[in-house]
Amino acid sequence: MDTRVVLVEPEHEGNIGAVARLMKNFGISELFIVKPKVKLGMETMAYASHAREIVIGAAIVDDLYTALEGVNFTVGTTSITAKKSGNLLRIAITAEELAKSISSSNMKVALLFGRESKGLSNMELEKCDIIVTIPSNPAYRTLNIAYASALVFYELWKAKTEHKQGYVETADVQYRDRLVHLFDEILKKNFLPIHKQRRARKAFKNIISRAFISKREATLVIGVLRKTLLKLSLID
Repeated sequence: MDTRVVLVEPEHEGNIGAVARLMKNFGISELFIVKPKVKLGMETMAYASHAREIVIGAAIVDDLYTALEGVNFTVGTTSITAKKSGNLLRIAITAEELAKSISSSNMKVALLFGRESKGLSNMELEKCDIIVTIPSNPAYRTLNIAYASALVFYELWKAKTEHKQGYVETADVQYRDRLVHLFDEILKKNFLPIHKQRRARKAFKNIISRAFISKREATLVIGVLRKTLLKLSLID
């Protein structure tokens, strides 16, 4: 697994530097920063300590789309999770669950951390394949992004070094998009209302993302969905 850290509109210099330092602690070197609200100055470098090269080499970009170029799998982070099962957008797994599932994959993974004041927006979470949260006191769930990143980085490092699994050729974004597209077409053949199609599509995408299916598994399911769609078309 190859990891990219993406900070979305960070608001405090010290946090940027602290995240860079933690990245070096856990063997991550690629940092993208989307529209930072502060300049990367002396405070950033002080907090980065011996990871200043990560700050210097960080890519400063104007939008999230650019920050995700070349990425196969996008992980969003949030402290606000679904209170009801119907909130499909904010169904989250823990960092430990993520690490166990993804550490042996061949994917290029982006880890998104949102603004200190309000985190990632719903629109930004929509771009994520999966959402991760860190269970904490319900009375005050929000963690500083540096602390949150430390926990996520640690779980990924631990899974990578302690649980050496066999290499798995994980289905990349093209395969996952193909699965969702075929599922969409089948939904249309069932004449479901648009709002039910959207919810079913999101549920299917969540399942595919959480499963971290292999390329071989994706190929088999794509074949089944294509044959199903063909039969439904013949019935029409």
